Amino acid sequence: MPAVDVGEFWGLIERAVREDPGRARRAGWIQAQLAAREVEEILEFEAHLDDASDRAMTWLMWGAAYRIFGGCSDDGFCYFRTWLMSLGRDTFERLVDDPDALARVPQVRSLAGRVRGDWRADEWPEWEELNYAASEAFEGVRGHGANIYRAVEEHRTKPRLQTLQDEHWNFDDPAETVRRLPQLARLFPDPAAGPLPPVPVSPDGPPVPSDESDDARGGGPVPEIPGQLTIPGLPE
Repeated sequence: MPAVDVGEFWGLIERAVREDPGRARRAGWIQAQLAAREVEEILEFEAHLDDASDRAMTWLMWGAAYRIFGGCSDDGFCYFRTWLMSLGRDTFERLVDDPDALARVPQVRSLAGRVRGDWRADEWPEWEELNYAASEAFEGVRGHGANIYRAVEEHRTKPRLQTLQDEHWNFDDPAETVRRLPQLARLFPDPAAGPLPPVPVSPDGPPVPSDESDDARGGGPVPEIPGQLTIPGLPE
């Protein structure tokens, strides 16, 4: 089979979105596609996923997610970036260049003016399950406990970006938000007054328990991204 280049990576993402509206089932479809391929192709898919996620890992994009959600933890930001991929390659690239353009995305606009606790599970801008598709396919080929994270790092020809490149700013500063994200500030004028409601249970997947504290949901994030800056499975 041909190698999974960046075009093939985006083709799989976009086809999965067309195949099924359920996010868990979409990820399951991708997992099944990868499980039928060579190990090297699974690793290439995961590397492209990491690279796309890293490209969207900016303080400005995190601030955009924070404004939409009314608060956003590091895990929530990770799942938000994979949701961005579900919008397709062209839209993803446009939003990476201009996070404030999220205010013109129909899926985001449909949430404006509504109580966050009333958002349906399939409306929340997150796609956690995509993060596990390649790792579960890898385990299926190599056996239970096989560490895709170590294998991907060994497979890479260049290191990951793994850092926030732009200027850190206070997401709770109204003036800064208006200056940096004027369209989103108008679309979501009132940040959450308290802890965010739990994401409702998705009809196509089990509930995901949350162990986030109130501190993690408010006051602006600290510059640490455990799931990104520390590769799971590698020694400290």
